[in-house]
Amino acid sequence: MIYLLETGLCLSLLYLAYWLFLRKETYFNFNRLFLVGSLILALIVPLVHMSFMIPQGSSLERPARNITKFRSGYEEMIRWIDADFGAEPGREHSVGNSKGLNPQMDERGQIPVAGAHGSQMENAGAETGKQKAGWRNNFSFSRILLFIYIVGVVYFLSRFIYLVVRLFLLAKRNRVTRQAGFRMVEIQEDISPFSFFRFLFINNRSLDESELDHVLEHEKAHIRQKHSMDHLFAHTLAIFQWFNPFAWQMRKALKTTHEYIADRQVLGKGIELFDYQSLLLKQVIGYHSVELVNNFNLKPIKKRIAMMNKTRSGMPAKLKAMLVVPFALIIFFLFADFTLKSSDALQMAVENQLWGLWIKQGEDDFSKSLLIKDSRFIYSEGMEIRDYFLKTEGNSLILSEREGIPGTSLEFEQHGDELIIWWNDSQKSRYVKSMAENTLDHYLEATGITADLPSISKYRLLEENLVYRISYGKDAGGGTSLAFNGKSCTLIDLEELVQKEKNQVSKLDQNSLAALFLIDRTITMVLVSQVREELRKINALHIAEGGYPQGDMELSPLLYHSVGLPRLLPPMGAKTLDKKEVEKRGGIIYTVDLAARNTTPRDVDEGLQQFIRTNKGGKYVISLEYDGAIPYGQYLETVDMIYKVIYRFEMNYPLKSTG
Repeated sequence: MIYLLETGLCLSLLYLAYWLFLRKETYFNFNRLFLVGSLILALIVPLVHMSFMIPQGSSLERPARNITKFRSGYEEMIRWIDADFGAEPGREHSVGNSKGLNPQMDERGQIPVAGAHGSQMENAGAETGKQKAGWRNNFSFSRILLFIYIVGVVYFLSRFIYLVVRLFLLAKRNRVTRQAGFRMVEIQEDISPFSFFRFLFINNRSLDESELDHVLEHEKAHIRQKHSMDHLFAHTLAIFQWFNPFAWQMRKALKTTHEYIADRQVLGKGIELFDYQSLLLKQVIGYHSVELVNNFNLKPIKKRIAMMNKTRSGMPAKLKAMLVVPFALIIFFLFADFTLKSSDALQMAVENQLWGLWIKQGEDDFSKSLLIKDSRFIYSEGMEIRDYFLKTEGNSLILSEREGIPGTSLEFEQHGDELIIWWNDSQKSRYVKSMAENTLDHYLEATGITADLPSISKYRLLEENLVYRISYGKDAGGGTSLAFNGKSCTLIDLEELVQKEKNQVSKLDQNSLAALFLIDRTITMVLVSQVREELRKINALHIAEGGYPQGDMELSPLLYHSVGLPRLLPPMGAKTLDKKEVEKRGGIIYTVDLAARNTTPRDVDEGLQQFIRTNKGGKYVISLEYDGAIPYGQYLETVDMIYKVIYRFEMNYPLKSTG
């Protein structure tokens, strides 16, 4: 998979260089050499391995780090598409080894920093391929892409074979005569003359004697220079790169360049330019072309005529052609494997392996989760986030509050996806790397339920020891599934499960215990209402609507699991007031009707703002009405918008009152 993408990226960059610097120049033979060489280079570069010694502090160190970061980024993208990328049998991806070598260092003292095919610096992701595959058993994105790719290859390969067979049959059913250096096939069909390898297909009846000489000279130029070999090579590569438009553009550019070369050779024989161009126009208007071959009437004819009339490129064009060299160098360094051998490379390799979200295993007094990213070490202490600059020295993490100052050293061990940290001389914690990017996604993955949560902006952070989580989403079979603290349950089970949670906290805190709803946005409100009714029956009235945080506040990914929009359910004996009674008491009702099916959060925002402005100083009630078929995502986004509008007025009113 990664070789295929790297080949495509190389091809795209090289075609970009051709399009920018060479396509308008008249160095046709050089252009042909560049285009064919680009095809070969794109196939070879991803397989090449280069080793460089880069001294610490040299001018090349920063570019090398940037290249390494780029490689890590797109390899992570490949790993997201293909869960098995990098998981090669028998390959070690841990810091340290049984031979007593330095972490990530091989027998020659080299530190692999970036590699496209399972190198040791792949963000410690290779061994996690099996874990990722576990939750993608039923839906593998990589398999779908592979199936689509194979279908495309089969289609274009079948089309290619059809074209070759068609040429073979055309030669077989027509007269073939041997000429000097080629074989002429005298066809009866109204097809423009063309050549394929040593065969020249031509309809003699459509040309007079002088025209025939011009056409033969043109097609013999193709045959002498073996242009069909180029076509076959470019077409074959395009078949396997069918998804890449630049591969087809490269093929087209090569074909056009061949025609420029043949046209120049014909005109070099002393043939009149006007007569030759008139012949080209005649062939374009009256005859069909054949794909895969060198057609005499290859379109666009306008470009060919323009090139015939163009003055040959001079010295400035030669200098411009030299600009393609940096493109080739960039490709070598971006896509070829390379090894850094410097005293600082070890730190970079280890930090890249530490990169990610780590979840604590077991119970102790230290942080439940860590986030290591961009040379930062972040961990949580309850609702507080501690953020440190990170450096590694051997088996130590050096944490400092400011960059460049001495820090505190914590010993660590990493074995693949397991991390052990000694917080002091006697106490340590064991962490396992999560495939998620935040604690909320990690929790959802652990439940085995797929839930696409809504986003909320007016959220609060809930205390972890006063929260239990109720999840509602899709199970592996595509049906709906209810879970309590990550374990599957039914509505009937809720009473017993909630009581167990209450028994684990003080009586003083039991009334503050809240249910955090983590509900897929497509779940209908009739199902959500059933859960709420069960909670009302057992007087568990504190709930919070969970979702992904959204807004101006940049929240740490370590706290996503605590995000919620607090709500209070009415007790079973609560009195319900109808609209008329509210109005009798002087209240004004504003109704948001989701059952209308055309109410959007933007409508709520604009309508509610207008309502509040026109009812300043009055008492009003906001009534949210919906039926059981409304999806939870629409409901929660509307509630969030109502809170947002009200808070906005609450913030602005004191400012306006005091000037």
